[in-house]
Amino acid sequence: MAGAPARSSADGFDAIVLAGGPHAGAKVLGLTLVERARRVVGKLGARRTLIVDDSTTAAEIVAWAAGRAGAAVLVVRGRDQVVSLGLGAPLVAGARRVAVDGAGAYLGALWAGPAEAGALIEAVAAGAGPDGFDDRGHAAAWLAEDAVAVTAEAIASHPARDRAERRGATRMLLGLITKGEDGPVTRYVYRPVSRPITRLLVHTPISPNQVSIAVGIIGLIGCWFVAQPSQASLILGMGLILAAGFIDGCDGELARLRLQFSPIGAWLDTIIDELTTTVSFVALGIHCVRGSDLAWLPASIWVGLVAYLATIYVIYFFLIVVSKTGNSQHYAGKLDVVDDASGRGLRVVPSKPLPLPPWLVRATAFIPHIIRRDFINLGSFVLALVNLYLINYTIMLVGGVVTILVIGPEHLRLRGQLRRLRALGVSPALLPAAPRPSTPAPAARP
Repeated sequence: MAGAPARSSADGFDAIVLAGGPHAGAKVLGLTLVERARRVVGKLGARRTLIVDDSTTAAEIVAWAAGRAGAAVLVVRGRDQVVSLGLGAPLVAGARRVAVDGAGAYLGALWAGPAEAGALIEAVAAGAGPDGFDDRGHAAAWLAEDAVAVTAEAIASHPARDRAERRGATRMLLGLITKGEDGPVTRYVYRPVSRPITRLLVHTPISPNQVSIAVGIIGLIGCWFVAQPSQASLILGMGLILAAGFIDGCDGELARLRLQFSPIGAWLDTIIDELTTTVSFVALGIHCVRGSDLAWLPASIWVGLVAYLATIYVIYFFLIVVSKTGNSQHYAGKLDVVDDASGRGLRVVPSKPLPLPPWLVRATAFIPHIIRRDFINLGSFVLALVNLYLINYTIMLVGGVVTILVIGPEHLRLRGQLRRLRALGVSPALLPAAPRPSTPAPAARP
């Protein structure tokens, strides 16, 4: 029997992880089935977690339950399956809920509200011993009564009783590491490189934050080489920056696989990315000055540096004050002050398609992807190979200046909106997007 420290407020819930049996100690991507289940319930908000294995007695379960203080209880089967956050997240509400798949089959998670939790814990205690609590039978009995069957996400759990099932569970978990913000360059160029590295790292004690720090060190070493006058140093430096970009995906992948993601880790990753990008621009400018006698180059480095730093300030102001996240990809420039059923605060203004001919829309569809850091790092390495460093520098300079010219006015507008909210006594908050109005069906012809 083992307990986990409190992870949520006093009005949270407790959790029981069903362990024991011949498969509980099996590892999938570096974590045992039971340890993964323990981390999942912790991330869902469990304030206390009890691991019930073959040696846990009914008396120990009853003693643990004495500290419940009226909390709800989540029971997760961790002895023969791999579970993810998608299994329990839809459950933590209501009275009695059972996680099922799209076909209605039980997925290994039970939820009991405060009034029902005592009876569920008693059932777990009654089943203590080598055979374990029959959660499948309990789920069937609940579903036959009035329990709510909650359909979990497609990637929620996977059996892991033998080698073939554990391979399937591995594929399921690897499906969780792709972020929704990934562009095509990251998805098809960077992820195929970072995923094998991540699969090696999950079996080591290296933490996601240590990977982020290593990425920053490799990137800064690359910047030093970029600033040197020779093309060989330029290629080596850009190669190191590109390598850092590939490894940069590993910290987030590792965090999601191990359930070690945190606000500190997100901020560290973002800060290192912005630092490397800014320093690489300056380093490339120094390389251009050393390799060219163009009079405008030295002053342009300062112009670009100011533009990059101002951009970082605007984006981080939004992240800290409005979105309260550590991911720069969450930046949204156009906001409106709203006061509706969802609350009073700020809401992102949906972008409207420009009135352009279809061929031009298709031709410009790639633009959002070429201004991303992943494409810039890849393109910079290719330009270094053919010694077109001045073109590379000019693109980065123009990109930095145009960016601040676009988001600068957005920031000033945001400042005015925040003053309006303060005058109303409302703290800045980013509200969810408004639901799109449904399109009425066309009227039937007479």
